[in-house]
Amino acid sequence: MAARLRVGFVGLGRVFDLNVKGYIGCPEAEVAALCESDPVLLARRSAEHPGALATQNFSEFLRSDLDLIEILTPHPLHEAMTKAALAAGAHVSVQKPMAMSLAECDRMIAAADASGKRLKVFENFLFYPPLVRARELLRDGAIGKPLHFRMKVVMADRSQAWDVPEAASRWRHALAAQGQGGPMVFDHGHHMMAVALWLFGDIRDGYACIERTESPAGIYDAPATLTWRHSDPPVHGMWDVSLALKMILRTDYYADAERFEIQGDEGILQVTRCSDRLLDEPALTLYRDGEVRAFHNLDSDWSHSFPRSTRHFLDVLAGRDPQETLTAREGRRVIALYDLFQRSNAEGRRVSA
Repeated sequence: MAARLRVGFVGLGRVFDLNVKGYIGCPEAEVAALCESDPVLLARRSAEHPGALATQNFSEFLRSDLDLIEILTPHPLHEAMTKAALAAGAHVSVQKPMAMSLAECDRMIAAADASGKRLKVFENFLFYPPLVRARELLRDGAIGKPLHFRMKVVMADRSQAWDVPEAASRWRHALAAQGQGGPMVFDHGHHMMAVALWLFGDIRDGYACIERTESPAGIYDAPATLTWRHSDPPVHGMWDVSLALKMILRTDYYADAERFEIQGDEGILQVTRCSDRLLDEPALTLYRDGEVRAFHNLDSDWSHSFPRSTRHFLDVLAGRDPQETLTAREGRRVIALYDLFQRSNAEGRRVSA
């Protein structure tokens, strides 16, 4: 039997609970090293994974003979940590968003190419079964020619949702205050932009109106309305981002509600939820020929998309799956789309890609 892949995690905050799921009980990989600057958090995670090296020193972490490194730190640290991990001889899975700028993305891609190692951007929405099934139906012609795509995100009352330490939000709001990307359009929005590109490919042009809202919790890049046109097929897209910070949201995870609607010339596909349980509806419905087909038996637990993303990357590393999702170059496309929206918002006009 081949040796198990030695996997290291740097950054052990709340999202670690989701990212580590793919390695628990996995016969071909083990959590071998943990790195975290907060000693209390490091001690807690070390107790959960007692066989792993636990260190606050990133250099010591890199010397622990790792095959794959999961980088879950704040976005501004991604470039330097990714390049160091690649130089240490490890494959890298970096948490979305990939980086803060296209220049950082380019340097990360160049480092991966030079190292001969894989660089993946971790994006779980592309492995959420209702969205995966919707994409399959779309490609099978279930709604005919696709014409329009709409996404909606609502940020609700965080006190009623998954417990996320304040420190996890503080640095995100600090970036928003500095004009370096906020928690809604840039951070959470990576999921939405990645889904749009995954479904319909490159963007031709777009328009964005992104407002700034100050709250006791911090600064949000919302409300926002973003529209665009894909190149081929020439689908029109629209994405609404709103705040409802007094609204109680039924959710087992973050205080976000997401919906997706794809309209074709013969029908409509709807994915009614991801990380939330806002509506008591089937997670996926198909309207065609005057009838509604509901998909009741899909796994709609959003957290299960995380191990699916991880296991897919392990299949790629083992040579079982030649089609990697989301490659570093695909991750760069998401940052490029965000830049398009930022330019449009700053200039108050539609801009071309």
